[in-house]
Amino acid sequence: MTSVTLGTFVGYSVRSGTSRMSFVHRQRRLYENPATPAFDFYRRPVNAIRAGRAAGRDQEAMAALLAQANERSRPHYAAISEGWLRYLGRRRPALMDVARARWNHAGMDVRVSPHLGLAEADGTLWAVFLYCKADPLPRDGANVALCLLEETMHEVLPGGNALVVDVRRAKPFTLGRRDRPRVGAWARSEAAAFMTLWEAAA
Repeated sequence: MTSVTLGTFVGYSVRSGTSRMSFVHRQRRLYENPATPAFDFYRRPVNAIRAGRAAGRDQEAMAALLAQANERSRPHYAAISEGWLRYLGRRRPALMDVARARWNHAGMDVRVSPHLGLAEADGTLWAVFLYCKADPLPRDGANVALCLLEETMHEVLPGGNALVVDVRRAKPFTLGRRDRPRVGAWARSEAAAFMTLWEAAA
């Protein structure tokens, strides 16, 4: 069973053509060489977002993130900070604990780990995947994350709903009820295609 993160599967789904083969090849080399783990450039802003919501001090958390940024990361973190605060607006959803789960298909094991859980004032619960990269998130990429979150929701946040946020653009994505069967079938076809390229990269 090949194990990848949800972020890796999303990264694959937003690519097309031969760039998919190059992406899978790089990922296979990383997974086969765990002695040199890839640096997660966006772990720090995600942690800052979570800490800001936990304390109810979002602006202060984003300001601290920027204060600690170096010259390379500062413009990226600034865009993420501005986008997150714009997404929140005047809303102040409470931070919820979320669990982790596994989604399996065609020999592919995806580690589904929502970045945070949110509870709105009306009681709506969200299991949230944060997309922080510079390129806009296409709908297909959001749909992969939404599908896997929904199909593992009974484990990650019972009674919750799936939410993907393109943080820099303060753009939320959800999955309509009518879209779920179609997106589910497509996500499984993507998993099978990923595994075909994974095996070819051996």
